[in-house]
Amino acid sequence: MEELLTNLRTAFEAQGYTVEDVSTNRKQVRIALREDDAQATEIRPIPAEVAGEDAVMGVNVTTESVEGGEDVRTVVTFRDRS
Repeated sequence: MEELLTNLRTAFEAQGYTVEDVSTNRKQVRIALREDDAQATEIRPIPAEVAGEDAVMGVNVTTESVEGGEDVRTVVTFRDRS
């Protein structure tokens, strides 16, 4: 799992995104990006490119405020089926 998280960070950074955090909890993977305006259509395919189409289920792209402040970031989550 650690290799997957590292590879996801590398893939998002290669696309020009600033990755704040990559974590997992019970096979739910979460990638937090500093960019608040990341386009879902551009970032949704990245997890499948890294982990493989069969290993990724339910990619979700949302935004969230940073610790109740005015800053907003983009968060990508998916279930790892590998």
